[in-house]
Amino acid sequence: MDTSHATKSCVLILLVALLCAERAQGLECYNCIGVPLETSCNTTTCPFSDGFCVAQEIEVIVGSDRRKVKNNLCLPICPSTLENTEIMGNVVNVKTFCCQKDLCNVKVLTGSSTRNLAGVLLFSLVSVLLQTLL
Repeated sequence: MDTSHATKSCVLILLVALLCAERAQGLECYNCIGVPLETSCNTTTCPFSDGFCVAQEIEVIVGSDRRKVKNNLCLPICPSTLENTEIMGNVVNVKTFCCQKDLCNVKVLTGSSTRNLAGVLLFSLVSVLLQTLL
């Protein structure tokens, strides 16, 4: 085994170890319930081993009055999005976004976003880099 191949193998092993170590510490999620959309939330370690960081935007329509709040929390499952659901005569819309990366539930993502595009580009770049190293 030449030095170059050994170095590439060590880099790959180190990368895998770092990724595993981060997950072993527990998933970090933003945590707040029923607060205005612009409110900052504290963080918490998710108590569920395979839990999800969840961001919800809740809109309640009572007559002509519309109110929006958000929930950011950790749950053992990813709840469904509810659209135009009637509860006690009021219309409720709940947009839900679930993810499993630290602090990824900062807001509800709708459609494609710059952050999603950046993530895809970063993944592609890392894949090309690993292929050239190996």
